[in-house]
Amino acid sequence: MQGDHYMGLVAEWYDDWLSARHDDIDFYSSYLAGLKGTVLELACGTGRILLPIARAGVEIHGLDGSHDMLRILTAKAKAEGVPDIQVHQQPMESFDIGRRFDTIFVASGSFQLLTDPTDIVSSLSCIYRHLEDGGSFVTDVFIPWDEIAQKGSSVYTVTRDNSRPNRDRSIVQERFSVDLAKQIVFGTYRYEFYSDRHLVSCIINDLNIRWFWKDEFARLLKEAGFGSVQLLTDSPLYEESSSFVFKAVK
Repeated sequence: MQGDHYMGLVAEWYDDWLSARHDDIDFYSSYLAGLKGTVLELACGTGRILLPIARAGVEIHGLDGSHDMLRILTAKAKAEGVPDIQVHQQPMESFDIGRRFDTIFVASGSFQLLTDPTDIVSSLSCIYRHLEDGGSFVTDVFIPWDEIAQKGSSVYTVTRDNSRPNRDRSIVQERFSVDLAKQIVFGTYRYEFYSDRHLVSCIINDLNIRWFWKDEFARLLKEAGFGSVQLLTDSPLYEESSSFVFKAVK
């Protein structure tokens, strides 16, 4: 997985870039509110989704490959008075926590950061092993139709432009290419960080995602050993032919 992408200033500004998004927080918080047992969020990042769930009283662990993202999560939990958040810095494709969970989830298309077929199979195998019998794995995946339609971009396009009250500012630009056969969007991101209108840092890094067709992902879950695979079509994150929410039961 591409955990080294989310480091330094990229990690520090992550919450700013996603501050307007709440649909994934609302869905996973609502879904987990009525469930009993322990929960694990993979690719939990800064705890944008994990912390609201923890505040509701759910026993939840977080796993991420980025030390900086987990450091921010831990600091936020302490500042918000959320106790006993256990985090694990391990890769999503080959983790071993040494315990099982009643529910494991990956939110906001983060599972698609796994682009190598071997890593995808390995991650699903890890998830299956870390679930209690009868436990469930929930995730949402999307198809990047806009990028597929364009197939490639030779110039950077501004995707985010955020400012803070202290006049710090970040501008994110992206250019991409698409491999239709491998179902991968290859993205190159240019991060510019400003203080008082002066450029203080510029980071250029790659971040790729793989998309899954609906039937393809259902097949992968079944091949991983899950006995029941269903689509949560009533989820607000579900949009036929574009965004799918899966629940797989061990």
